[in-house]
Amino acid sequence: MSSKTKYSRKISSKEASNDFIFILKNKLSFFPPLGEVFELKSENSSCKVQVESYPCTCRGPDLPHEHYFIKWEGLEQGDKLEIKRSSSKTNEYLLKIVSHEMYP
Repeated sequence: MSSKTKYSRKISSKEASNDFIFILKNKLSFFPPLGEVFELKSENSSCKVQVESYPCTCRGPDLPHEHYFIKWEGLEQGDKLEIKRSSSKTNEYLLKIVSHEMYP
């Protein structure tokens, strides 16, 4: 499956401790526009979410930029996740989490 039909990543400690999923800038077009509410469904929950951003200077004060994220609770460092667009509903995305405990 190509990267145009799914978004996947491994959860970092920062994501796990702050309850969010980082969205890479070059993958923003996969999701609805910034601030637009959409449904994100996992195996055991469904939430209305949106892609949000916050300003950052982690590359230095001369290189200000934005970090993009979706709020999601219950993630653990090392979890692997995959988000796909729903084939049945326009503003629905499906989240699959593979726990870090399920693989070496």
